Amino acid sequence: MSKGPVLFADIGKKAKDLLTKDYNSDQKFSVSTYSDAGVALTSTAVKKGGLSTGDVAALYMYKNTTFDVKFDTGSNISTTLTFTDVLPSTKTIASIKFPDYNSGKLEVQYFHDRASFTTAVALNQSPAIDVTATIGTPNNCFWCRGRL
Repeated sequence: MSKGPVLFADIGKKAKDLLTKDYNSDQKFSVSTYSDAGVALTSTAVKKGGLSTGDVAALYMYKNTTFDVKFDTGSNISTTLTFTDVLPSTKTIASIKFPDYNSGKLEVQYFHDRASFTTAVALNQSPAIDVTATIGTPNNCFWCRGRL
């Protein structure tokens, strides 16, 4: 998108990844396959202590749209639909997890060379609206966050 400041949710991720990325005490087995049509299928099994879990995920990418669906052994279905550049310098993300119908969320992100803004709306009976703004450069930034 742009070379401006990172989103509020991404602040600190690089530092955390430096300490925890690629460190895994669990046993994990993953198989992935990709097609020329833009479909990726991934199957993962994880053994954590004495508990084994697994999931199957499918990712479809076409132009500026990404559709991601994941089925896990806990009978959950997670779906995410992402549109990039619907409006210039924006990204729109819709997500929901079944059977928890209250987990739906709609998020709009805007990127600029000196600022980034995010608005997220929970899709339930009493929707909460989160608004974040980051102003500055990729290395130094100020941020604010509000919830309605």
